[in-house]
Amino acid sequence: MLKIIIALILVSHGIGHSMGLLQVFKVATVSPQWHGDSWLLSGPAGSTVSSILAVSLWALAIVGFAALAAVVMGWLPEAWWVPLAIGASVASLAGLFLFPVAFPLFSTIGAFAANVAVLVAVLWFQWVPSDLAV
Repeated sequence: MLKIIIALILVSHGIGHSMGLLQVFKVATVSPQWHGDSWLLSGPAGSTVSSILAVSLWALAIVGFAALAAVVMGWLPEAWWVPLAIGASVASLAGLFLFPVAFPLFSTIGAFAANVAVLVAVLWFQWVPSDLAV
């Protein structure tokens, strides 16, 4: 049961990044303050590059956290756990850093906390899904 709960949390966190994609593609206004620009990159790199980077980071986070859920469920090899956890969390954190107003404040705080929790579990506690009792 705990395995299912952890997998649902991971996939939900990944799906949450779709809010960034919805706004970049102008499907929905998730955060009226954000227009696809990065506080760091939009000036020197331009708005287009900034938007491409945003889409790339959010897409990596979505796929990465969905794959992490699949690893937890045993559908993908456990050897993928650490690289996926680090990659998905870093992509999400980079997106939060470069586009801090892309999401509502509570979502940004929650995403930050989820990313830090995954990184602490993997890097500090060296947790792997097989540590769960079946």
